[in-house]
Amino acid sequence: MSGVRYSTRALLSGMTALRGMSRMQVRTACHNCSCGKRGLSLAAVARQQAAVSEPQIAASSVMQAVAGKEYLKVRFGDGSSAKVPYVWLRDNCQCSECFSQEALGRKLIITDLDLDTYPTEVQESDSGLKVTWNDGHCSQFQGQWLHDRAFTTASRDHHRNRYAFKREPWGPNHKLHKFDYNDLKKDDSVLLNWLKTMEVYGSAMIKNAPEKDLAGPEMIEHIAYVKRSHYGPHSPVINRPNTNNVAFTNAKLGMHNDLPQYEHMPGIIFIHCLKQHEGTGGESVATDGLYGAELLRKNHPKAFNILASTDIYFWDKGHSNYDWEMEDFHKISKFPVITVNNNNEVIRVAVNHAIRDSHMDIPPESVKNFYWAFKLFNEVLYDNSLNFKMDSGDIMTLDNVRCLHGREGYEAWSERHIESSYLDWDEARCRRRRLQEKLHKE
Repeated sequence: MSGVRYSTRALLSGMTALRGMSRMQVRTACHNCSCGKRGLSLAAVARQQAAVSEPQIAASSVMQAVAGKEYLKVRFGDGSSAKVPYVWLRDNCQCSECFSQEALGRKLIITDLDLDTYPTEVQESDSGLKVTWNDGHCSQFQGQWLHDRAFTTASRDHHRNRYAFKREPWGPNHKLHKFDYNDLKKDDSVLLNWLKTMEVYGSAMIKNAPEKDLAGPEMIEHIAYVKRSHYGPHSPVINRPNTNNVAFTNAKLGMHNDLPQYEHMPGIIFIHCLKQHEGTGGESVATDGLYGAELLRKNHPKAFNILASTDIYFWDKGHSNYDWEMEDFHKISKFPVITVNNNNEVIRVAVNHAIRDSHMDIPPESVKNFYWAFKLFNEVLYDNSLNFKMDSGDIMTLDNVRCLHGREGYEAWSERHIESSYLDWDEARCRRRRLQEKLHKE
């Protein structure tokens, strides 16, 4: 392989002719100029000619590809360069034998991929890169495709943002962004703004929702699909007789996420206030669990580590109150209060005192430390919360794996009526990406 030569783009030709043309224009300019006016210098004319004559090079044009042991070092038209692994290039061959352009899926299976593959010839062009491999297979890659996926900081950042926007934690001075229900239904740009707001801040308030119990699910159906639970597509949060959840009483609810008894918790909760309790009671509280978790990590690292490393059970067992609910259910899940990813970023907060199980899969010597950390986290969440009373027609939307909410108790006779429904993050981000494409706002 060391004897293989890799072609690079030929330099622009015709420089000698350009110099000649420049001299002619200078002489012409000098002959035609008025007395006392200076003609253009040779250097100035050369610069003008270069600006006119040089072709515009696309940022994604492959200018050069130099072979290494395991990589091609590719330089693009915008001056950026990247090391592109051979095995990745071969795995992502775009020919019809290896990739389906109709299904946008890879046909080459990993069994047939040679990890030690290498190119015997590489050709660059304005359109991209052509690679002939040691087994004789030929691959062609469009410059834009390669530029978008190159292993550069810029390309990786761009796709990371396409996956999910960077979240911004907020504290007790945060103001919920407000949106109008009908505007969200009618205007895709408003809907896109709401989707972005939910990704970044995890919270918003939708105003002027219609006075019907399915207003939340109808908005979700406008975006994508309702996430159902054993409570059905929506839940009347009222003081129910023979209730199947503490939320469906008039009691005070501590700060919580909804449905942590599900291994895949709902992504976004829609909390629709159809009728508010009159007088004292029924006030809402909301907080950013991401902000609270980071404060806990900074100020109480031991407590953070306990909550991030201790799996706890959540459970929910009961019966239906309505015909759209599951007749009998018994859910159990198990994961930490704080979940971090491989980059040590907080990606989920799960708190719900009502359905936190009494079963604990830890040694008895660890129990008190867990309660200490958990109680401390609860105090941090409340110390940095928002307190307000929703109006009839409001729909509070919260990132349910990040933000927490609760309520003050109210009189048992109250006609207070809240409806809750859910949208998964997979569907919300899917709609956001498609709207960005449609509105050219990537």
